[in-house]
Amino acid sequence: MSQERFQIKGAPTCRVVYPKGLFTKTLVKGAVDTPENYKYNALILIPKDDADKMAQLNEAYNKAFEELKTNQYFKGRTPASINPKNNCLEDGDKYADENDGKDAFRGYMILKVASKTVRPIVADMQRRAIFNGYPIAGTPVEKISDEELADGDYIFANVSFWTYGQSGFQGIGANVHAIVRAAEGERIGGASGDVSDYIDTDYE
Repeated sequence: MSQERFQIKGAPTCRVVYPKGLFTKTLVKGAVDTPENYKYNALILIPKDDADKMAQLNEAYNKAFEELKTNQYFKGRTPASINPKNNCLEDGDKYADENDGKDAFRGYMILKVASKTVRPIVADMQRRAIFNGYPIAGTPVEKISDEELADGDYIFANVSFWTYGQSGFQGIGANVHAIVRAAEGERIGGASGDVSDYIDTDYE
């Protein structure tokens, strides 16, 4: 069952990682490579020292967890009892401890968001559509942004939680409905997209 959509409100301190999946379906991070695991998806980072945003996140997540507890197959008493593969929320510090080269995730909660069928809205601060090279036919030129959404950028986000439970697997997922790019940020996930980080063209 799905919870209400909500915007993570306040100054844009949240960030996006692996944004390509917001424009074209990609394999969900950490999922088995099967057709059903290709979705519109990304990671949203919520800073743990932003008390207001953490309160918003926890309130919505806790509502979803209370719903999950009513599922006949779920026997856990705390969110920690959810199989990590079936939990959309992860501690960035723990993730960094378990994965080499991921120290940039420290200090954040990681929200794994996805949309199975509907492509999320992505826009700039003037509400113009950002496409990142994956245009939507019929969009008026004046409604198209010249910006791109990059890994590490600061964003506003509208999301919702949903719960599922069958014999063998139960969990909480997060849908992503809309993203607004607020400001440029330093790259966090994956390899650099700047050729200068790989090749020095100066020579004697």
